[in-house]
Parts: sequence; C-alpha cells; structure tokens
Amino acid sequence: MMGKIVGGWLVTTFGYLLTLFAMFTLYPILFKQPADYNWDLSGTFIGVPLIIVPYLLAGLYVKRAFVKKRSGALWVSIIPVISERLLIYLIGYLLILVGGDGSTNGITTMMFIRGEAAPYYTYTYIICGVFSIWVCMITASTQHKAELGHKVIK
Repeated sequence: MMGKIVGGWLVTTFGYLLTLFAMFTLYPILFKQPADYNWDLSGTFIGVPLIIVPYLLAGLYVKRAFVKKRSGALWVSIIPVISERLLIYLIGYLLILVGGDGSTNGITTMMFIRGEAAPYYTYTYIICGVFSIWVCMITASTQHKAELGHKVIK
C-alpha cells in the first residue's frame, strides 16, 4: 500500500513539474511578456492548470492502482497539496531572511515569492488545494458505463 502511495506522489510531482514547465513556457509565447510582468494574468494562467492537471493524473493513477479508490486518492493528493504549499512558502521565507535579491524593506514573503518565482502563489491558490484533492478523488472514483457492466452501443 505504501509503495502505491509513494508512486502516486511521484505521478503527482511529475505532473506538477511538467505542467509548471509547460505553462511557464507557453505564457511568454502567448502573451508576449515575461511571467513576472503581470502577476494576475500569469498567476491565473499558470495556477489554474497546476490546481487541476497533476491531480487529474494522480486520480487516473489511483483508479488503476488502488482497490479503495477514495482513500487512495486522499492519501495520494493531500500530502503533495500540503507539502508543495508549505515548501514554497518556507523557501520564500528563508530567502527573505537572508536578504532576498537585494533590498527587502516592506516586502512580504508572499510578494517575494510571487515576484521572484511563482506568480500563481496566492492565498486563493493555497486554499484551492482543497479543490485539487477533490479533483483527484472524483477522477479516481468515477466509473464509466463499460466499467459498470453496461453495453456500450456504437
């Protein structure tokens, strides 16, 4: 069981990093500006897929690998949601403590994180972690008609 959960965490992490890379690559191509130029636009463009895509992939993994799909989806999604948000905040906080990239007078940890690395990292993004867990659980527990024993008519 633990091996499957760790496998789910790896799927979630890989999906997160792939989605993050794709969105940071697509943003300047589509909007003709760097991601740190307009925090609201880039934050939404990058953040929404980060809330959905990795946990959709994790739900598909749980659907194939676990017998108890809802509890599996909960464990596979809740640890990455919490740890990702805490890790980003902790790294930002520690960078502020050591002086950031220059003057940090009047700059909060959240402003530093959004300006330097993660424009999507807002209080809304942090709270939407609940939605990510929900996406994983719904994806894992949804059954298709073919899985329920119904004939699929073509």
